[in-house]
Amino acid sequence: MSMEVYLQSETLPEIGAIKVSKEYSAKSKRCLIVHPGDMAMEFVKEPGLSNFYSVDYWDSTRNEDLVSVLATTKYDVVLLDPSSNKTLSKSQLKHVNNLRVNQVSVYNLASFHENFAKRIPLTHFKTWLIHSDMFFVSSRHLFQLQKRAVDIGVSLMLAPFALVLVLLAVLCIKCTSKGPAFFIQRRVGMKGLTFEIFKLRTMYHSTEGTNNFHTVRNDARITPLGKILRKTKIDELPQLYNVLCGHMSLIGPRPEKEDIVSILVDEAPYYNLRHSIRPGVTGWAQVNYPTATPEQNLQKLEYDLFYVKNASLALDFKIILQTIRVVFTLNSL
Repeated sequence: MSMEVYLQSETLPEIGAIKVSKEYSAKSKRCLIVHPGDMAMEFVKEPGLSNFYSVDYWDSTRNEDLVSVLATTKYDVVLLDPSSNKTLSKSQLKHVNNLRVNQVSVYNLASFHENFAKRIPLTHFKTWLIHSDMFFVSSRHLFQLQKRAVDIGVSLMLAPFALVLVLLAVLCIKCTSKGPAFFIQRRVGMKGLTFEIFKLRTMYHSTEGTNNFHTVRNDARITPLGKILRKTKIDELPQLYNVLCGHMSLIGPRPEKEDIVSILVDEAPYYNLRHSIRPGVTGWAQVNYPTATPEQNLQKLEYDLFYVKNASLALDFKIILQTIRVVFTLNSL
């Protein structure tokens, strides 16, 4: 079944009417977006959306009243778009609440988009910040204590196995290339404090300035052994020391260098919100975007912010399982 989705928002006069053609399966659920704005325009572009929902819209430009539309057409999901800054009338609000009573799913589009995409779209960040109680993970003291206990316990269990792999890797590094076996670099951690991160050296030894450049695909600076260490993530094992010291967690946003952070904060002022929790050895962005390049840092940030808001031990366990999958598929730079 073919269906055309029209979004026409008075809040976007410079764009006007937008027509999005999609093919919908017979099994897709019907979805109505009320007062579509910027957020709706991004939502209908979401990859895979047409596999689950056929999207329609209603705003004040339509001839039919919202109450009539909802009474004559059965929708599985009704989404209220906060980015349009339009409110429902008393009768409309009453009817929408009756939908909830009758087991029809009614959601804020911001939250629905987040749960569907498993990330927080940066283009709507101001709306998310105003309409959501996000980024209070750092104040959830019980969760932080549980997470810290898990970090220490798992790190101590992994330590003997990791030590053997690291010692073998050090021996191989020393035998195959000149220079130190470990690479030490300052990174930005929780609350914006810096710390020294430890990694096994995977590049040919050269000046510090050259090694500070971003890694690119097929980077000539990476040694043959270094490619193996990177693919298998063995080069990250020394960071268990950082975890035990409290600089890092097993799961969290990957820590970046100070100069990179300063650039990204200028591009996205909310970037430093990822520093509200400890950085991680692996994270939600790494398992969802393992082949991301440095130029795609802001796209990865969408996944980092999703983790900061939704962090839980259950999500951490899911990330660990997906990290194992990424390692075994050797899916990295």
